[in-house]
Amino acid sequence: MIEFLSVATKDTRAFGWVQDASNIDSLCDVVAVFDSKTEFHNRLVNEIIPSIVLKNDGRKEMIEALNANPLALKYRLLIGTSFTPRSASRCNGIIQAAVKGQKRAFVGDWPADNFVRWAHAVGFIKYNYSDDTFSITEKGLELTKANESEKENLLINAILSYPPAFRILSLLSNPDNPLTKFELGEKLGFTGEEGFICYPVRSIVAALAETSDKEERSKIRSDWESSSDKYARTIAQWLGHLGLVKTCKKEVTVKYGHQPYFESLGAFQITPKGERVLRNITGNSKHSKLEKIVSYEMFATKGSDREYLRLRRSLTLKAVVENKNKIAFSKLQDVLKINGLEESIETIKDDILGFVNLGLNVEVNADSIVLKDTVSDFSIPMYKDLTVKSKLSKEKDEVRKQLKTLPHDYLSLLDLAFDSAQNRLFEMRAMDLFLNECGFYGRHLGGANKPDGILYTDEPNDENYGIIVDMKAYSNGYNLPIGQQDEMKRYISNNQKRDDKINSTKWWVEFPDYLKKYYFMFVSGSFKGDIPEKLNKIYLETKVNGTAMPIVTALLVADKIKSKIMTLKEFENGICNTEYLY
Repeated sequence: MIEFLSVATKDTRAFGWVQDASNIDSLCDVVAVFDSKTEFHNRLVNEIIPSIVLKNDGRKEMIEALNANPLALKYRLLIGTSFTPRSASRCNGIIQAAVKGQKRAFVGDWPADNFVRWAHAVGFIKYNYSDDTFSITEKGLELTKANESEKENLLINAILSYPPAFRILSLLSNPDNPLTKFELGEKLGFTGEEGFICYPVRSIVAALAETSDKEERSKIRSDWESSSDKYARTIAQWLGHLGLVKTCKKEVTVKYGHQPYFESLGAFQITPKGERVLRNITGNSKHSKLEKIVSYEMFATKGSDREYLRLRRSLTLKAVVENKNKIAFSKLQDVLKINGLEESIETIKDDILGFVNLGLNVEVNADSIVLKDTVSDFSIPMYKDLTVKSKLSKEKDEVRKQLKTLPHDYLSLLDLAFDSAQNRLFEMRAMDLFLNECGFYGRHLGGANKPDGILYTDEPNDENYGIIVDMKAYSNGYNLPIGQQDEMKRYISNNQKRDDKINSTKWWVEFPDYLKKYYFMFVSGSFKGDIPEKLNKIYLETKVNGTAMPIVTALLVADKIKSKIMTLKEFENGICNTEYLY
């Protein structure tokens, strides 16, 4: 029977996913913090904290908490707080003190938080919802009591009982096919939503191949990293420290806008030891399968509907387990309905595919699923009504039902299009949609004095055309302000005059010489205000027609083109100085 844990209030915790914490020795120290009988715990109490934590930063409170019996440590006391500027940071958290930094005797609150998440994710510590504390588990005590020769197996089993770690090792199962963090990230977690968005590897390879500037290449490699890419990199580093994975170089070949690009990227490759361990834990020998550790919090990480998604996926997985690991999609739909959630079969199927990407062994049939893993029990905290979906989620579900051939990971564009902080990723994903799903040629540009991208056709027996594209991620609908209109007019003028004295970037050379017709297009989450009037003003000054493309329209149009219901010639017919008509 599905049960809820009633809590009066709940501080939302970001459990289940870890970034940038990868030192295995530090993980062992963090676990030892929760066992008062360990040497490290005693050293922390008697030496480390007294020497690096000031009286006014909670030194006495930390020591008293660590000396308590039973030992249950509050989140706030473990993590501490941040300081601005970071250079002025002081140690004010137990885990900050427990982990040595690269340049200081302690780490900040963000790394401390990730080490707690890590220890929790692999089952060494548990979270107590009633009082926002953590305490050690039996598995954690096994680790703190183990000698050096026993530790490795304990760590391997614990880390691979964490489904995303199993997922990463499984994706790397072929030693002849190493994978980059981008390739791993795009197959990890619940694709198609804000918390699991990846930079398209095609865009990264094309951008690197197009520049020889060392500083720019370094910036692309370091800055172009999404949450999923970071999760994948961090997990692969854990596996590397355990000898299951190694780093290598991979020659990556992609087609971006029909053009081939080549680049050497850092990648991860399974080792012979990793192959052996993977065979053992999948139950293909005398070894039994590992129980997978899941938590309510790992089922969604960001967005206004995060708690709703966590509830829906928790109910779905619990229903599968309670039905002896086999259940029809229609029965899952009924279970959700009983608990106040009205969902389509398409949405449930996407959640099931998310379980696969999470690292659970799920067999998906035409009308049912079979879970072939043993999954740990977990709590569903209920502190308010979580059964009401946001407008964005409702819109996403409606679009999902209409898509016939377009991969559902493009649904993440609905999240990106309304988040101005993600504008670059929105540009890249939107261009990826047009170039690789619709069949346009072109590329993402961006940067000073350049449009965000260009598209063009190369269709036989057709009069081909080019499009100047400007994209804006905006939270409340884009009203196409005068500054943006003027900028588009300049781009159109640049392309008409093609004078590098006016614009030294010469971005227009990306258009082939055979094009005779051009258009302009704005892409955003939604538009507001008198858009036709503003588009017509651009037309009257430039004699170039354009359109405004809401992101939902872009997804539905891309699906029509991919399904061969619409041609690129027919796409052109919808550009008529209004929001796009299709």
